[in-house]
Amino acid sequence: MSGGRGYEGGRTRMGTKVILNIYDLSPANDFLYSIGMGLHHSGVEILGREYSFASGGGIFDSSPKEAPGAQFREAIELGAFDGGSSELQSAISDLREEFGPDRYNLIRRNCNHFANALVWRLLNRTIPGHVNRLADFGVCCSCLLPKKLLEEAPVGPNAGGNSSGGASGFQAFGRPGTSDKKNDGASSSSTIAFTGSGAVLGGSQESESRSLLGSWRGGTAKKGEDSLTDRREKARMAALARMNNQGDSESE
Repeated sequence: MSGGRGYEGGRTRMGTKVILNIYDLSPANDFLYSIGMGLHHSGVEILGREYSFASGGGIFDSSPKEAPGAQFREAIELGAFDGGSSELQSAISDLREEFGPDRYNLIRRNCNHFANALVWRLLNRTIPGHVNRLADFGVCCSCLLPKKLLEEAPVGPNAGGNSSGGASGFQAFGRPGTSDKKNDGASSSSTIAFTGSGAVLGGSQESESRSLLGSWRGGTAKKGEDSLTDRREKARMAALARMNNQGDSESE
């Protein structure tokens, strides 16, 4: 066996290395990572290729540490297994049905679930718990999330058709003070929370609203004044009628 590519996830005298590459999907990870959580994407690097899972693409491989639309954070060496490419392909084949192109779910079956399954097949161990801890918590409230959000991966060959995030609304960000040259010029996706025209303070819409309110108030006041005038006129006419009646009585 050759140990020349051991540092790249290749075969060594002790077997074939398995490396977990972890990526950030949000700048919030700079805080969440310190408390054992985060919005992460992960891929398993073996023999110079990185294997992961996404909606539409199913299980796919790519160049290590270059997942589209994600910021690489760290690589964790998990161990080595006896065998090589044939054993790896056998393990992946066993997982293709469970992790098919239409089986992705952001909470219950995402890229981190695949990484954990592949590592378990090869090494009989799990990936670090913090990598997918938010998804584990999310199971409790998955019924509140839109179906489209759950079924689209933020990273992968079909993640929204660009390299900066999918239609799910996730977007990859570099850490503060850093830049990602691979994502320069790429369009970013965002979710529009509100649509339609709103009233702007001091704008024409506000002026129109005020004029309508003033017209209503003016109309109401005018009606009130007319009603008061009518009552006063009726009282005056009644008083004159009484005075006339009294005058007629006295003359008789």
